[in-house]
Amino acid sequence: MSKRFSTLDTTRLLFEHPKILFRMIERMDRNEARYVRESDLVADVMDYSRSLGRADRERVRLALSTDNLFRTGLVIDIMKAEGERRLVFQDAVINLMRACNASLYQELTDARLRGHLVTLRDVCNRLELSSFSNADPDYTELRDDLNERISQLIGLLRQNVLRMQTISTQLAELSGDASRAPDKYLEFRQNLFEQIVTLYERHIKPTLVFLNPDTRLPDGSNLFETLEAMVRLLERQGDHSLADQLFCSSISLNALYKPIQAVAQEVEHFLRKTRRGMAQYNAMEHFYHKLRDLKGETETLSLRRKWLEGRDFARSTGFLVGLRAQPRAKHYAFGQSSSYYQLLFSELELRLNDLRRKAEVPMLQQVEGSGRHTRIDVERINRLYQWLETLELRPTGDLVRELHGRLDGFIPGYRLPDLLAALNRLVNSPPAGMRVATTNRFRVLAPETDDEQFVYRKRRLYAETTQPQDARHA
Repeated sequence: MSKRFSTLDTTRLLFEHPKILFRMIERMDRNEARYVRESDLVADVMDYSRSLGRADRERVRLALSTDNLFRTGLVIDIMKAEGERRLVFQDAVINLMRACNASLYQELTDARLRGHLVTLRDVCNRLELSSFSNADPDYTELRDDLNERISQLIGLLRQNVLRMQTISTQLAELSGDASRAPDKYLEFRQNLFEQIVTLYERHIKPTLVFLNPDTRLPDGSNLFETLEAMVRLLERQGDHSLADQLFCSSISLNALYKPIQAVAQEVEHFLRKTRRGMAQYNAMEHFYHKLRDLKGETETLSLRRKWLEGRDFARSTGFLVGLRAQPRAKHYAFGQSSSYYQLLFSELELRLNDLRRKAEVPMLQQVEGSGRHTRIDVERINRLYQWLETLELRPTGDLVRELHGRLDGFIPGYRLPDLLAALNRLVNSPPAGMRVATTNRFRVLAPETDDEQFVYRKRRLYAETTQPQDARHA
């Protein structure tokens, strides 16, 4: 007696070796057929199993034989036509395999979408003649049928959105020859344009029209008008549970419009690309999918594989080498402590005071060089000293940078010698109740309006009641 596999064992083997069925589904989609030729199935199984061990090879060939697939119910029909045998698989098996591979999702056509809409209109008409009684089996069956069709439609549209969101890969495949054959670019662009227009007109645009609540159809109501009519009817009859469920489903369907609209914009943008832009686009897609493959290796049942093994990838590309040496961009965020907000409000208050005192800002005359205009230079410093006496300061860890921020933009004609004069004044005559401590830390100040830089020792301004930090650690 030959070895037999149960339906569970056969299904388990199909998912342990999914490439066989993936190839068959791709061939079915390419030929626009609902069946698989037996000869193609046998050839794929033999070709795939050659790389397996002896025991696994025998198990795969026996489990995926035509007799075993038909006996277990995974193949529901065997047709003979044109001198060949054709196998029809269970829709549930095919749909489950499509769910495991986003590239196998079928784009919804206008005919399929209108078929779903016509079915929902029929359900709405039958609902108007229903008794709305839970004791009536016709009503309960109609309600279950409605829930099933809505769930099926949402599932198909979500799969379609996921399929369309991978359209970048498809565009990269269509434009793969752009960088390799520049002399035939015009002919290539024409063929590419025809293929993408077909994709847009046959799949993307019908879905956009189907999910647009403002669409006007000549033969009746659109999807959302049909759902709203059923919601109102159920609410009038007191079935609020099903009405709320349909309302939530309409919201879910409405939310699927924006992702598909983004895909349509991506297609339109791609058609405007030049040959160089297409080559750059393909390069980014190529390396992106390499990273996706590395990430997929971490999504296994092994708990040890949780980090990307990207050393070989970084060395092969070259543009990632040295990335760790680059500092991360600093982010600005509000703190959590009360001292942070006190410091923030204190700084704001000082800036507002400077704005209020802007009328008192001294008009300092420009000095072309040191020692050439002694009277003007002395008058300039005296006016600066008088303004400093009225300047309100708070404790700070860098007095030089604080003075620069307060003087720059408020003192007309401000320059670095004015900062040195103000700093010298505060070091020798600090504000009442404060002290200045000089540290051994050096800082660089580079004004935006000047080409020169100022290297200075960091100075701290602190209240006399506060002990300054050690200069070596400040």
